[in-house]
Amino acid sequence: MTLPQTPRRSLLLTYHDPQCTNYGAGQRTHFLLKALGQQLPTDVVLFSETSGANTVSDLPDELGGGKLFRINHEPSSFLDRAWYGLPSKRLSKLLAATVDFDQYDCIVCRYITPYLKCRLPANKPLIIDFDDPVYNVPWRSLRQPRAIIKETVKWLNQLIIKARLQSAQARSAHFLFVCERDQAAFPELKSTLLPNLPAFPRHVADYLTSDGKTLLFVGFMSWQPNIIAVDHFLAHVWPRILVKNPAARFRIVGKATVENLQRWNTFPNCTASGYVDDLDAAYREAAVCVVPVLSGGGSNIKVPEACAHQRPVVTSIYSFKGWNKHFVAGQDLLVGDSDDDFANHCLQLLADPEYAARIAKNGHHTTLKNLSFDAFAAHLQSICQSIPLR
Repeated sequence: MTLPQTPRRSLLLTYHDPQCTNYGAGQRTHFLLKALGQQLPTDVVLFSETSGANTVSDLPDELGGGKLFRINHEPSSFLDRAWYGLPSKRLSKLLAATVDFDQYDCIVCRYITPYLKCRLPANKPLIIDFDDPVYNVPWRSLRQPRAIIKETVKWLNQLIIKARLQSAQARSAHFLFVCERDQAAFPELKSTLLPNLPAFPRHVADYLTSDGKTLLFVGFMSWQPNIIAVDHFLAHVWPRILVKNPAARFRIVGKATVENLQRWNTFPNCTASGYVDDLDAAYREAAVCVVPVLSGGGSNIKVPEACAHQRPVVTSIYSFKGWNKHFVAGQDLLVGDSDDDFANHCLQLLADPEYAARIAKNGHHTTLKNLSFDAFAAHLQSICQSIPLR
């Protein structure tokens, strides 16, 4: 019997709903499923750490029209939690009772988490979208005992994950990385680069619609690297900007704790808005988007997302290294080599709207050219076709 050259059907395992695109992890899951669905029927298992009955529903045609199996499970202990790097017998049983692995020729894991938590068949080609694989934070930035304990646990968990990557199944899997920096941290894995994609607004606002004074940071503000980035910016960059431009304003958008929102709102000319329903409106108002991220992993989707909204970006070197194969520093965006350099870039953009508009336009054009969904889908198709069936 001759096997087909490409998988007949695939199964996507994820903790992120592909139909929820109002945050970065959901957006990539959406694009991943959409690209898979263009080439072969794909069903999805969505794990949710909540109570309630498990459900089965149909996915929209845009996402391939497969089945969505929702497995709701309340963790009985920390061993069942998604972030913990050891397998869960309970979750493996739930998965085995939900889907028939024999119906699928390829299994795709969104993040490494489903692979870590579930017992997956060894006779199926496995693709692991290893997004945000490197998690590191500057320990000197952690001041609260609770934060130190939390980050210590995460660091120990990273050791567990690295140990589990030595297994035969992990070594035979094909990994996807979003940038060369992350890929270089795992040279022993078979891998390919598949850059992240931003969500483009339906209507791109001209730069002249900005208020000319607001610096915007967008991010999930329960993510420690984002908290550290904002804290560093407010302590070391923002004062330098206000000295020379007292009218400047800094806005922080993204879900955050009440304590952090209250703390950030005490800084001069700073507004921490938390979650907002209309993110496009926040970008329209912004004169500059800042990405002062100094740690963490992944590609910092906030960089191309701001460019997709046609706003000039000032980014740290750390974040730029996730995108240096796609954007040109000084042309598509500005890179701050130091706190002074970062502040001066922001001040120059605020003082010169024509220059800011030119940087914004260049960044937008580069994003459209290099980070299209068609290129993403074609690249993923070539990856799937290169993986032999067993």
